Amino acid sequence: MTAFRVLARTAVVTALGAALVAPALPASAATPEGICGSGYRVIDHMTSSPWGTYYLLYNSGNGHNCVVAIKARGAGTKTFTEARLQVQGSSTILRDSGQFESYAGPVRAYANNKCVQWGGRFSDWTGQTFATLSGWEHCT
Repeated sequence: MTAFRVLARTAVVTALGAALVAPALPASAATPEGICGSGYRVIDHMTSSPWGTYYLLYNSGNGHNCVVAIKARGAGTKTFTEARLQVQGSSTILRDSGQFESYAGPVRAYANNKCVQWGGRFSDWTGQTFATLSGWEHCT
């Protein structure tokens, strides 16, 4: 057997072994904390029934907020989904949006002692969009 065939076969076996050891998490396993990362805790949520839920998280260690939009209806199918966050006093609106199967985000911003406006949009397979946006809140 040539060195190329041995190398190619080893690469395939290694790739298959990696897939068996570390399978991708299903969409239903996505949690707001898992998406935002270590140190973030859910401080609020808004449901856009029946499409999904927006979560606002805060990390007291670094003063950052994080927003994720997790789909309920249509999960597993790519439809437009958006997570949105704006810090009061800033004209910048942070967004993660696109055709996603299970969630949009994380969207993070430093907001210690500042109000935030958060939410996003979910769309169904026909393109109809459902938007939810909070007022200025969580100011501490």
